[in-house]
Amino acid sequence: MRVFLSVADRSASLYLWHIFKDANLELIGITDERLESIGVKSLGKIEDISAVGISEAIFKIPKALTLFNKIESELKSSDSVLLCDAPGFNLRLLKRIKKKVKKIIYFISPQVWAWKSHRAFDIASSVDALICILPFEPEFYKRLVGESFKVYYEGHPLFDIVKTDISKEEMLSKVGGPYITLMPGSRWSEIKRHSPFLRNVLNCLKPSLKIVIPTFKPFESYLQKYFPEAKILTYEGANYEALKNAEFSLIASGTASLEAGLLNAPHIVFYKVSPITYFIGKRLVKVPFVSLVNLILNRPVIPELIQTSEKELCLKAKEYLEDMSLVNQIKTQLLDLRSSLGPSGVIDRLRIRLLKLLQEP
Repeated sequence: MRVFLSVADRSASLYLWHIFKDANLELIGITDERLESIGVKSLGKIEDISAVGISEAIFKIPKALTLFNKIESELKSSDSVLLCDAPGFNLRLLKRIKKKVKKIIYFISPQVWAWKSHRAFDIASSVDALICILPFEPEFYKRLVGESFKVYYEGHPLFDIVKTDISKEEMLSKVGGPYITLMPGSRWSEIKRHSPFLRNVLNCLKPSLKIVIPTFKPFESYLQKYFPEAKILTYEGANYEALKNAEFSLIASGTASLEAGLLNAPHIVFYKVSPITYFIGKRLVKVPFVSLVNLILNRPVIPELIQTSEKELCLKAKEYLEDMSLVNQIKTQLLDLRSSLGPSGVIDRLRIRLLKLLQEP
């Protein structure tokens, strides 16, 4: 069986690696080094299409259009398509391929519950099945379920993935003492936007603690230039080790915040986009929180500083670094997170569900 994977971010790549690493399938698609390590044939790279924001995405259009054409040609010899999140790319691709492929499965729902809710109808009318990974999403799609559109929820894959055995003593020895973790993002656009921002935050904060930045290998030299004093970690699992044992973390909004929450790691979520993206997004987004932790728990556990100044983030970080009672409040509330996303065995349930859907006539 030949399956095309349309993946546009590293979080989805991580989930698919765990789900398909032992599956007997012929896989081709948009890849990174992780997916290629399990034999997924590359038709394009995640970095070619991954972007956040309106003005940021404009520069990706030429590569995306070229990739659309390559994908359409490839689908002539593929049995199924697995779309993963990334609505800016995948919903456009869906319109082009929905009558050209036998089966389409959408894994990881776009955040239609946050903005542009009409996209839920586009998904329901064009795909055979949707697999959600957030506990409140199936209810959102309930009214659209029918014979030709099914919705499933098996838990969040990070429930099984997020773990580390390293002790605090081992980690402190590795990095040279107590530290703060910085996570500026997982896309080039985020890294380039947030690095100078975080540099100014640190200049304001003047922390006595060490600085640790877990990241991907392609970003290493760029980040070392902005943060020469930091310990840059690029090995597999470095993000979990760095988050679990940090005194505190500053995390760009995204999956990393949920990973930190599952590790009971106190942190602040921040994010910066272009002024035009923020202006439009603020008027369209319909949810009270940005952090996935806050959305899942439905309360403001994690401080969110979105589109704020360096000074505002600096002052908020100082509050937590100087008051352990605030840090402990976060840790206590994070204890509720795992029960919202489990039980364990999510990866196995997702593998069984996906293989069954792919193999059904």
